Amino acid sequence: MKKDETITLGKFKQTKKKISNSQRNFMISTFSVIAFLILWEVCSYYKLVNPLFISSPLKIVEAAGALFVDSAYLNHIGVSTYEFAIGFLFALIIGIPIGIFAGWNQIFNAIINPFVSALYVTPKVALLPIIIIAFGIGITSKIVVVFLMAFFPIVMSAQKAMSTLDQNLIKAARSFTASEFQIFRTIALPSTVPFLLNGIRIGLGQGLIAIVVGEMYASTAGIGYHLTHAGQNLKTAEMFVGVAVIAISGVILTGMIGLIEKKFSSWKPE
Repeated sequence: MKKDETITLGKFKQTKKKISNSQRNFMISTFSVIAFLILWEVCSYYKLVNPLFISSPLKIVEAAGALFVDSAYLNHIGVSTYEFAIGFLFALIIGIPIGIFAGWNQIFNAIINPFVSALYVTPKVALLPIIIIAFGIGITSKIVVVFLMAFFPIVMSAQKAMSTLDQNLIKAARSFTASEFQIFRTIALPSTVPFLLNGIRIGLGQGLIAIVVGEMYASTAGIGYHLTHAGQNLKTAEMFVGVAVIAISGVILTGMIGLIEKKFSSWKPE
């Protein structure tokens, strides 16, 4: 057998093994979720938990069926989706360039680093009263909260990416008279992609938290607002429907980012 055929066969076996491992892990995860739901339903059926505080899966599904045909609830979902999409989009558009340039330019990094570091560790919930006073209880304040929650993980990830650049590769490029812009475009930017995707994935989770917290604090519409309203009226099943909507949305979005991240994992420097 030729050497190339041996290498190809080895790669095929490795790929097949990875696929089988993925299938096994998926089956285990699915089984664990189903087992948890069955145990939850059994505990609820035999009243091992107080139904006033924790509903059962069947009642949650029943409540979801009623809510998803209600135009008012669909409007709550639409409001939250809009707030999240606009806030997160602004975080991407503003955060990625700032993070990359801060990692590339030491003077710019020195200027913004104190502010980024201070606000990154500051609980954004503490800023909610100020944001509400400045922007009101409407959609704008929730967009600002989502932006702030998602912005800093993206900026920090971009800065981290620039600190991991292969300096030997940059020196080699300079030895071939490559300009700073060429080095930035062909070496620096591609190296940031895996780290940026990781920051975006973290930002997604933070943005979803911001939606719920912002709408629960002061709002007239949205999933968080409905959660608060259902809780005040002791509608436990409806509360869990809102939690499930946020959780499933987060799983889908982070799963999509994870798939993209796998495609660019080879770009990450050793």
